[in-house]
Amino acid sequence: MLTVLLLLAVQRVQVTPAPEWDAVFARTRGWTGADGIFTIPLDGNDRAEGLARTDTLLWFSDTFIGEVLPNGTRRNTVMVNNTTAYLPRGSTPSAMEFWYRQDGEQPVSAFVPDTPNALPGEWYWPHDGVALDGVVHLFAHRFRRSTEGMGFARTGLALISLTAPARPPFAGAVQQDCPFYLPATAQRAEMIFGIGILANTLAAGAPMPDGYLYVYGVREDPFVKKLLCARVTPEQLTDWTAWRFWNGAAWDPDPEHSAVLTERVSPELSMTPLSGGRFLLVYQADTISRTIAARVAATPVGPFGAQVELYTCPLPAQPGTWTYNAKAHPHLSGPRELLISYHVNAVDFWDHFRHADIYRPRFVRLSW
Repeated sequence: MLTVLLLLAVQRVQVTPAPEWDAVFARTRGWTGADGIFTIPLDGNDRAEGLARTDTLLWFSDTFIGEVLPNGTRRNTVMVNNTTAYLPRGSTPSAMEFWYRQDGEQPVSAFVPDTPNALPGEWYWPHDGVALDGVVHLFAHRFRRSTEGMGFARTGLALISLTAPARPPFAGAVQQDCPFYLPATAQRAEMIFGIGILANTLAAGAPMPDGYLYVYGVREDPFVKKLLCARVTPEQLTDWTAWRFWNGAAWDPDPEHSAVLTERVSPELSMTPLSGGRFLLVYQADTISRTIAARVAATPVGPFGAQVELYTCPLPAQPGTWTYNAKAHPHLSGPRELLISYHVNAVDFWDHFRHADIYRPRFVRLSW
C-alpha cells in the first residue's frame, strides 16, 4: 500500500468537504459557534478507526451562546472563552452533546484560571490534550486584556487534568501552572508549547511507537511562526524537570535551546504518525490564509519535506472573512482518510451577529 508520503509526492490524494461534520456545528440555539476545536479520544488511542471505538471529548475557544434567528442573525447572545462537547462512541456526529457552565442563567466558560500564577480577569484559550490512563490532560494558555496589539496578551500556560469520567461538569478538574510559556526577550520572540500533541506510544496506537509524548510549540516570530518540539514520557508528563527540548542535535533540558523544525505553521496544528514510519504535519499555511498545508517528516522532529498545499478553503459570501488553524483528527477518521478541521472568522466582530454562519468549524477529508 502506498503511504501518504508517496501519495503526496505524486499528487494522488483527494481533499473533499465533509458536510456531515459541518452540519453538526451549524446550530441555532445554545452553543452556536466557536473556534479552537480540539478532539481527545478518551481511551487514549488515536488510531484512525472512525467513531465506533471510543468516546470523544471536544473543547473549543471563544464560543457564542444564544439564539440564531431564521434570517441568520444572532439574538440574546453572549461569548464565553471556552466550552466543551461530548461524542459517545459508536454514534454519528449529529449525536454530539454541547456543554458550557452557567452562573444562574448566565453562560460562563467551562474552565476559569485557578492556579497560583493566575490573576483576576484572566481567561483560558484551549490547546491540545491527551488521555493517559483514564485522566485527560488539557493544555490551556492564560490571557488578559491588553491595550496593545489585538487587545489581548498571553500571560502563562496551565495544564488542566480531568479524572475519569472526563465528562461535564468536570468536578475533579485539577489545574496547575506549566512553565513552558516563555515570554519574548530582546533576543527572540515568545515561545509557547502545547499547541499539538503526538502520542507516539503503544497505548495511542502509533504504528512505530517509541514511548514518548511529543508536545509541539511555536516561536512567534513576526509574520512567520516557527515549529518547536518537546518530549516527555506519559508517566512524567507533570514532572516539568523531565521534559526535554529538541535543540537541533539532541534532547536538551533547557527550552531556551529549542531549535526551529520548520516554519510557516499555525498556532494550532497536528502531527499524525503514518504506517510507513513517517509523520504528517497538518497546519494552516502562514497562520492566516486560505491554504491547508502539510509537510511529511522522517521523525517527529524532522527533517521535514517541502510544504504541500492540500486545500484552498472557500470563504463565506460576506466580505472581510478569513480562515485559520487547520488540524487533523485521526481517531475521528476512517480507513485511508484523515478528517481535518479549519475555522472561519471575520475582521469586524459585529459581523458575527449579522451573519451567524461565519464563525464555526468547517471540515474536509483527506483520502487516498
